[in-house]
Formats: sequence, C-alpha cells, structure tokens
Amino acid sequence: MIPLRWWGAIWFIGVLALLVLGVPSPPGPLEVRQTGVVRDLLPGDVRELRGVIDNPNWLPMTTVRLEAEVTGTSDPDCGPEFFAIEGSPLELERAVDPGRANAEWSGLHISLVPAATTEDACQGVEATIDYTLR
Repeated sequence: MIPLRWWGAIWFIGVLALLVLGVPSPPGPLEVRQTGVVRDLLPGDVRELRGVIDNPNWLPMTTVRLEAEVTGTSDPDCGPEFFAIEGSPLELERAVDPGRANAEWSGLHISLVPAATTEDACQGVEATIDYTLR
C-alpha cells in the first residue's frame, strides 16, 4: 500500500510528465497527395493517377477507400464535367504507419469524356482533383 503522503508526489510527477512530453492529441485525418500533375490531356488519352498517403498522427491509422473527383480546371471554359475518373472509389483497406509517404496508391485513371472532343478549351488543360479517404 502506498502511504498517503506519497500521492501528492505521484500526482506532481504525472502532471510534470504531461507538461514535458505533451498530451497526445486525438487522431487527425490522413492526408492524400497526388504525385505528378495531370495536364495536356487530349481526347482519347487515359492517364494513371498515383500518389501517397501521409499519416500526421503518432499511431497507425487504417483507411478503407480512396475517392477522387475533378473539381476544377485551369480553363474556365472547360469544366470538371468534361473529365471522368475511372476506378473511384479505390478499395485500399490498409494500415498507414505514422509519417510522410508511408502508403502508396495507384489504380485510378483520368480521361476526357467524348463530349470534350468538341470543346477546344479542354485540350491541354490542367485538372484539379480532390481526394477523400473513407
């Protein structure tokens, strides 16, 4: 049994350890980065999308699927509706260790839809793609 007079010292050491080491923050979201830029896409071209997943947390996190969506382009006359992403959602189901670029992903593809062939503004644009992990 611990004597009553020691409880104050134990409490003080515990508080001091939290102040020095820090209190672990709750897990934050995993971050998706695409490696490479999608530009100069011409009708009939299909480009593979690939990237990495960063885990800014101090513990491994599990991700199940990756979803991708074109949300903008470098030319306002060529909207996101002229692009298609195949393979989304991409089933991952893997643990991502803490740190940067600890999990690679690939398997998604982007292309111009047939209606874009009549849109000269869509040829050679850069697509902005948003990624979501679930």
